[in-house]
This record gives sequence, C-alpha cells and structure tokens, in this order.
Amino acid sequence: MDWTEQLEALAKKTKAPNWQAPPNEEATKMALVAPFLRTLGYDVFNTAEVMPEFSADLPLIKKGERVDYAILENNQPRILVEVKAYRTNLDGAERGQLQRYFHATKARIGILTNGHVFQFFADLDEVNKMDEKPFAEVNLLNLRHAPLSQLKYVTKPKFNLNELLGIAEELKYIKGVKDEIRQELTEPSDWLVREMAKRVHSARQIRPQILDSFRPIVADAIQSYIADRINETLDTAIKTVEVKKQDHHSDEHNTAEAENSNNIITTEEETEALYIVKAICSNLVDSDRLLEKDTKKYCNITLDGNPRKSFLRLYFNFRKKRITIFDQDQPEDVPLTAPSDLYQYKERIRKALNLKLEPSRISEQNNQDFISADSAGTESPKL
Repeated sequence: MDWTEQLEALAKKTKAPNWQAPPNEEATKMALVAPFLRTLGYDVFNTAEVMPEFSADLPLIKKGERVDYAILENNQPRILVEVKAYRTNLDGAERGQLQRYFHATKARIGILTNGHVFQFFADLDEVNKMDEKPFAEVNLLNLRHAPLSQLKYVTKPKFNLNELLGIAEELKYIKGVKDEIRQELTEPSDWLVREMAKRVHSARQIRPQILDSFRPIVADAIQSYIADRINETLDTAIKTVEVKKQDHHSDEHNTAEAENSNNIITTEEETEALYIVKAICSNLVDSDRLLEKDTKKYCNITLDGNPRKSFLRLYFNFRKKRITIFDQDQPEDVPLTAPSDLYQYKERIRKALNLKLEPSRISEQNNQDFISADSAGTESPKL
C-alpha cells in the first residue's frame, strides 16, 4: 500500500464503533502519532531515523528542551514533531516549544499534532523561524480536503526539501486565499459590501447607512448563490447516474430477461462490485470487457462474458458475504462486509485477471510471429 492508503486505514481505525480516544499525550503518541509516522515510511523503532525526546536546547537561553520526535538524516533533524493531547485544539495550542526547536536545530519542517489533526509548518518567511500559520493540514477524521498528493514529498521515499518548500509556499498562499474567501462568504467585509453596492445600487454615493442596510443583502445573496450551485451540481450528478443506468439496462436487457425468467436478480451490491472491479482493473483491460454472469447462488465477474474466464466470484446472497479470487493464491475465499472492501484485494484481483488475459496475449503474440515470418518469406512457426 502507498502512504495515502495506509493513511486511510489509520483514519478508518479512528472511526470504528469501539474506538476510544487516547486519554493523554503519551497514549496519543503510541496510538496515533507513531503509526502516522510509519505511514510516511519512517521506522519509529530505529532511533537513528526517528529519535523520541530529541534534545533541542538553546545555549545560554533555555536548557532541558525536548522535542517529542525528530526524524533524522545523518544524525541531523530534518522534521520535528511536537505532540499534544488528543482533545487539544491546535489552533489555540501553545506553539512556543515548536518555534524554539526551529531556532535550536537546522530542521525546516515541523509537525504539530494532537493525534488526529496534523499541522505542517515551515520557515518560509524567515529561515530557522517557524511561520505563524501552517502551510498544510491533515485531519484523520476528514481526509477529503487534505493535500495528500503534495505532501508526498514529506514521506521517506520521496523526501525532497527544495521541492517540499516550493509546494509549502504555494499551499500557504492557497490556504490563505481560501481562508479569506471563507471569511467573506460568512461575514462580508466592508470592502466587498461597498463594491457590490457600487455595482448594483442606484445611489451615486454609498453612505454608511446604505452600507449597513446592504450588508445582510450581500450575505443572503452569497448563500443563495452557493445553494444554487450545489443544486445544479446535484442535478447534473443525478442526470449522469440516470443516463448510466439507462445505458446499463439497455446493454443488459437480454441478459436481464433470461435472469428474471429463472428468478435470478442481480442486486445493487453486485452491480456496485462490478464497477469497483472495473475501476481496479482499468489499467489492464477495457472496462467494457468485464461482465457479470449471475446465478442463484453466486455472481461471476468474467472476461468477455466467457464463464471459463471468470476471475472473481461474489457470494452476496448470504448473511456473511465473501468472494472467491481465482489468482492461485491462498486463501481463495475471503470475507467482506461491503463492495468497497474489494479495494483491499485489488492486487489479487488484478493478478487473477492477468491469468485470464495471459493465454490470449500468448495467442496474439504467436499470430504476430506467424505474420512476421510469412512477410519475411521464412517458414512459419508451428503452433
């Protein structure tokens, strides 16, 4: 798994029904921070790579300073990690320690975390002086907005300080602009209200009284516009789904009739599973070649609709769902709770499909050899 997949697995752990928040800072380190560093590719059990309680004294100013973790390279810290208790609000948390660590070391990247929110800092404004605001944030409880693709340069396999600092500067300004837009959308500033009033109000001069009366109008207009855009997006999405359903029903019309005549119904979960498998195997074969062959007990996913080329079997008509993967590995049968669990076995599913593709590829290669030999006037190879 790459680091984003490992991160999603860690996030899923924090959302489990039996999950209990760590009661203190030490428990937060053990339960979440150390696993997070492992998703970045760092060996938390190797003190030459990840040093806990790293000394960061400021000579003649402050002694006994310790940073919770320092990620090292050639015995020099390149990333500093300061941990707070799980329920700490990082936006209001004391950052003095992490700021002092920047002065005391040559590290240019810092992470402030409470175990579920990870704020990334740099020294973009002044070298060895930590910026006031983070350039990126990862929230395990909501990964959707995290800039994971850009943060890959923090991971051990792809760590590149120059690239990372360039991306950090860009993310810093993007975040700043987004924060300003968010502020304007919720509480329009005098500047925005005045600009809007100038453009649409009939008065020649925008006096304070007009400004005050126009402020709620601008706020309502913004919210109304956002609602309209959301509705437009939803309408487009619904229409797209309906078109896909119509196309799918049209393509499967004859098959559906046969299934209904035998009391065989392809469930929504089986259809969802097919689309997931198509996504998993999209880099191997045209998705149109992957089809379902349903029976009363199970549903096969096949190559070209050929039962002999079934590479995955779904048992979704039982209380405990499971799948059979024909990849010649063990265990052949594996349990799952929902179609989305198929992503956990994507490598095995791809391998199973490749086994069905291999004979056809060999046949194509033999045909190509035959044509090449015939064109060259040589004896064709025996098949």
